[in-house]
Parts: sequence; C-alpha cells; structure tokens
Amino acid sequence: MRIAIVSDIHGNRTAFEAVLADLRQASPDMVLHGGDLADTGSSPVEIVDRIRSLGWHGVVGNTDQMLTCPEMFEKFANQSANLQSLWVVLREMATATREALGEERLGWLRSLPLTQIHAPIALVHASPENPWRAPVPEANDDELQSLYGPLGQPVVVYGHIHAPTFGAWQE
Repeated sequence: MRIAIVSDIHGNRTAFEAVLADLRQASPDMVLHGGDLADTGSSPVEIVDRIRSLGWHGVVGNTDQMLTCPEMFEKFANQSANLQSLWVVLREMATATREALGEERLGWLRSLPLTQIHAPIALVHASPENPWRAPVPEANDDELQSLYGPLGQPVVVYGHIHAPTFGAWQE
C-alpha cells in the first residue's frame, strides 16, 4: 500500500494545489494529513473545505489547536515570554482565521484526534500527547523510542518541524 502524508499546509492554497497535482501523479492508495491546516495562510476556509471533501483522515496540529482551544496556545506562549511580540501577531492572525472559518469548521478541527493509527503507521503532529512539542532533529533512538514506542507501530510519522521529507518504507 502506498500512503502519502501531507502536513503543515497553514492555509497556503498555492502550495496545496501543487501538492495535489503531485498526488495525482503519484496516485497513492491513501492520503493522511498531519495537521496545521488553516492558520497563517490566506486560504484557511478553502484548505479545510477541500481536505474535508477529499475525506482525508488526519490529526490535530498545534495551530489547529490554537484556533479551537486558545487557552492551549496561551499555555505554550507563557513558556516563552521572550517571544511576546511574535505571540501578539499570532493572536491577531488566529482571531481573523477563527472568524473566517466559522464555528462549524472549527468544530471539525476540534474533533481531530492527536493520533491516527493505520498499521503499520502511526501519525501524530508532533508527539502523541502534545501537538506543540516534537523531538529535536538530533534526537537519538532511545529518545524516539521512549516518545513513540507506546504507539505500537514500526513506523511513526510526524510533521510540525516544517522540513520536507520524501521516502518510501517497505515491509
């Protein structure tokens, strides 16, 4: 089975359309999304509506959670007080995105789980319990096993780090 995972779209319709064109060429058997669908881009409504119409299963990302549960964002922001000017901008963007999406789309984002299991793959946005915290790129095997081992799958995929990767996994 060929599985594609699309993550961290952030409301960028131009990039999303390019990904869709590539997916048409690659023709995977299944497409999953790794969250962070709407916030910060110019087309949050279009992205959410399109992913819903495509029927892709996926997980909640940290910016999805920021939109649907602002108190989680505040908890995270309070841990990094030195970035207050950034948090001010993100709050303004999130307010505008919430208004554009409306309650029905926000409810759909709110319903996304933290994990998706499609054996032999587990998908999370960052970590199984927290879409805000991902392991550092230099994490060693023991750290990764400790974090992702409880998911019980030989392959774990996460987004959040905004680094594209391409590859194939075969049993």
